[in-house]
Amino acid sequence: MIRRLAVAGFLVVTLLPLIGCQRNEESAAEATIRPVLSMVVAPPSELGTRLAGLVASQVQADLGFRLGGRLGSRNVDVGDSVTAGQVVAAIDATSLELVARAAKADLASAEAQLENAQGIEERQRELLAGGTIPETSFELVDLRYRQAQATLTRAQSNLRKAEDQLGYTQLRAEFDGVVTAVFMDPGNDLMPGQKVLTIAKPGLRDAIIDVPDLAASAIAVGNEFTVSLQLDPFITARGVLREVAPEADPATRTRRIKVGLIDPPTSFRIGATVSVAISAGDSSPIAIPLSAVREADHRTFVWVIDTAAGTVSQREITLDHRVGNVALVASGLEQGTHVAVAGVNTLVQGQKVSIAGGSQ
Repeated sequence: MIRRLAVAGFLVVTLLPLIGCQRNEESAAEATIRPVLSMVVAPPSELGTRLAGLVASQVQADLGFRLGGRLGSRNVDVGDSVTAGQVVAAIDATSLELVARAAKADLASAEAQLENAQGIEERQRELLAGGTIPETSFELVDLRYRQAQATLTRAQSNLRKAEDQLGYTQLRAEFDGVVTAVFMDPGNDLMPGQKVLTIAKPGLRDAIIDVPDLAASAIAVGNEFTVSLQLDPFITARGVLREVAPEADPATRTRRIKVGLIDPPTSFRIGATVSVAISAGDSSPIAIPLSAVREADHRTFVWVIDTAAGTVSQREITLDHRVGNVALVASGLEQGTHVAVAGVNTLVQGQKVSIAGGSQ
């Protein structure tokens, strides 16, 4: 009996320090405060800025010749007004004029041959009716007459083609407008379809701006903007977004937008440099890095930091869409909320945290 009590006392004395160490370790773990990187959520940072652009016509056309050749003349320059049908440039037509002359000569020859063949055919038909010649002789004459008709048809077609080709040596304006760009000078050799100049209608005008991909994703057709001249910011016009490029330029990661100008002042000439104020507005989506998003069970969450209590709590959100490494939040977050942006898969509900290096 005494021996059993001695063994039990030994075990109690041995285990008490171990239990105490385990409790101390659990308390230390509970007291551990994890540093985290965080940010204050807000609309995309690119918004709320002024971006530069150019005034351009909503309707413009690049003009080029259907034929290749050497540019003989260009009758207009940048800034000149043109009317529909006006000849604005021409290529050297010497060789085509020779082709047209040859086609006219071939047509005259075909007409003469047809007239001769027709006369012979009429005389032979009379002789055949009188029984003077056999039918086989008349058939040969009739064949030559029909060949002359086909030759005339071919000559007429060749002449029309030559005249069309000759007409293509002149470049005409397709509508009333203003020359906004020239690309070729007299003496330059041209390929078929190569641009020579650009004509634009001055009535309907756009402000053309290249905006960051993220900013373009946060605006929509129909949004209104204020457009001002860079030379005189006090001269402004109202604009409505009417087109957004569906894809970003792979080199600059920008997307081109077209803002239709509504009754712009006359100083908003085509080619003028303007700046556009893009306002985020209350309805703009909130942007957070993808590293702040945690996905589980087909749901999306972020860790919200209670800066007063120094703890984190999980909150479900709905994403609008993603752009690169950025997620645009449709619902579930408000501006000014602190969220963790790193290590979101290792945090636990109610965990004590500290903001490493301040909020980002």
